[in-house]
Amino acid sequence: MQDTADTTQAAGQSDVSTTDIAQQPDVQPGGGTQDTSANQQSQGADPWADPEAARKEIEKLRRESASWRTKYREAEPQLTEYQQWQESQKTEQQKLLDAKEAAERQLNDLQATNARLMAAATHNIPPDLIDLLGSGSADEINARAEVLAERLKASAPAAAPASQRPVEALTPGAATASGSATASPDEWIRRLAGR
Repeated sequence: MQDTADTTQAAGQSDVSTTDIAQQPDVQPGGGTQDTSANQQSQGADPWADPEAARKEIEKLRRESASWRTKYREAEPQLTEYQQWQESQKTEQQKLLDAKEAAERQLNDLQATNARLMAAATHNIPPDLIDLLGSGSADEINARAEVLAERLKASAPAAAPASQRPVEALTPGAATASGSATASPDEWIRRLAGR
């Protein structure tokens, strides 16, 4: 009885009990219908109590089940082929997605490197400290570069203020008092060698 209800539900019908199915008229080969419900009501018994009516209903359900099995067997290779195609497309899509993600990562890295170099050049940050600027957007990197440049200025030793007093031994266009600026390259090498 459960098979009957399942078959009717699978065919897209609402929940129909076996008594409803048994009470539906059967279509005869000549085009006429036989009202089994009238016979059953006259007997006043369960529709499945009549062996002949139950046998006919079972045969009808078996034919219907066999036709669905046949349709499934015919469609199964197409379904399998479609599922394989779908899997192959999925792997192609996955490959494309992975390549896209790698290209986006590379682009982000290059943009961050460019932003670090530009910020370092703008704020006079030494090349060995560029990695301290980190990554992120250009604005974030530029803000860190400003902070780093300010700290580098604050930590640099203050140069002696330039004196307004002229050096006595210096005259315009002249060498320093020690005379090392006027030495020739040969004299300079001799002094290094200790001669």
